[in-house]
Amino acid sequence: MTAPLPGPIFDVIAVLNGVVDLRNYPRRHLVLSAPPSGGFVFGTDGYQRALLEPIVHLTNGIELLESQGWELVSVVTPQLDRQSFTVAFMRRTGKAHLA
Repeated sequence: MTAPLPGPIFDVIAVLNGVVDLRNYPRRHLVLSAPPSGGFVFGTDGYQRALLEPIVHLTNGIELLESQGWELVSVVTPQLDRQSFTVAFMRRTGKAHLA
């Protein structure tokens, strides 16, 4: 029995920080996950940061992966127990995938 392939869900912060390198990822599809921002600070600035920070990180991750041969398929924001998170579904373009 072989070990399962890594993924398919990857934290966008790990991708942006280079902890995860998806250039040799063997699957054709993956999911980027943008966890909710850290603490919530009351006031307009804190609300905007809590709401927009994950979207900014996800957008940066999408752009990085697009430069490596991936394309955006869809973005969804599921909610669980009043906590939402944003995920982006990505697909490798062309015949570049390894599997």
